[in-house]
Amino acid sequence: MTWNFELVAGPHKGRIGGLLWDGGGMLYSAVTEERIMRYDPAGGKADLWRNWSGRTNGLALAKDGTIYGAQEGGRRVVHFRKDGSTWPMPDLLDGKHHNQPNDVIVDSKGRVWFADAYNVQVPYGPPVYPMLDHASVLRLEPVSDGWRVVRVTHDTSGPRAILLSADEKTLYVADGDAERGNLQRLCAYPVKPDGELGHVKVMIDFVVVERGIEGMCLDSAGNIIACAGWKKAGAGPMLYVISPSGTILESHPAPADLPMRCAFGDAGLSSLYVTAGDGGLYRAKDTGRKGLQR
Repeated sequence: MTWNFELVAGPHKGRIGGLLWDGGGMLYSAVTEERIMRYDPAGGKADLWRNWSGRTNGLALAKDGTIYGAQEGGRRVVHFRKDGSTWPMPDLLDGKHHNQPNDVIVDSKGRVWFADAYNVQVPYGPPVYPMLDHASVLRLEPVSDGWRVVRVTHDTSGPRAILLSADEKTLYVADGDAERGNLQRLCAYPVKPDGELGHVKVMIDFVVVERGIEGMCLDSAGNIIACAGWKKAGAGPMLYVISPSGTILESHPAPADLPMRCAFGDAGLSSLYVTAGDGGLYRAKDTGRKGLQR
C-alpha cells in the first residue's frame, strides 16, 4: 500500500521535531522557532501551545496527563504542567551537566528516559558547562527527595531516538549522528526488572553514507515505524516498518527530505504524522496500520 502524505501544518522555519498525540490533537516542536504547536485535526489548524520552548525537541506523555520535553537549548529535560508552568528537571549526572537531550519517553513506572546526544558543530545550550565525555541514554528516576539521573547505556556514540517496546522489556535506540560521521545503527537492549540493561543486539547497520534513524514510534502490532535517510546519499528519505526482531517489513518514501519524527494520531490512532527538515507537518490517513494504544 502506498502511503500518501498531505501537508497539514507549516512550513515553519527550520526543522520540526518531536510529535505527541494528546488524545485530541497533535503536538509538535517547531525547534528553531522555539515553539511547541498543536494541530487540531477537527479544525485543520495549528495553534501555539507553548512559546519560548528553549529548542524543545522530543515530547512524551506521562500517565497523569502532563508532558515532558527534551530541551536541547536548555540542555535539560523539562516538565510541562497542566497549570501552564514549565518545571526544569535535575540536569546533573555525577555532578556534571549532561549534554543536549533530543528525545524522551516515559515508562509506566513514571521514569523518564532520554537520549542525551550532542552536536559538536552546533553546541546549543549554556556553553559555560562542558559536555560530558560520552553521549548516552540517561534516565530520571523518582526518589524520596525528588529525582536522580542515572546513565543506562555505556556503548552509544550519539543516540538520536529511543523507544520502549509495548511490554517495556526492550529499549530500542537509534544510535549515531550522521553529521558527525558516526556509524548509524538501530540497537535493542533487554530491560531487566531492576531497570538495568542487558547485552545490546544490533538490529540494523546503515551504510556509512546513509542517514540513520531520527525518530520512531510503535504500531499496534509492536512493529517500529522509523524515519531515516536523506537526499544526500543512500536510499533517500524513507519511512521503514521494522519488526521487533529487526527485519525491515516495508519501506515507504518520506514526504520530504530529512524526515525527523513520526507518531500515530486521529481517531483510533489511524493516521500517521511525520515531521521533516523542511518545517512541515505531514499526515497519511491510509497506511494500513494503527498506533499502539497504551
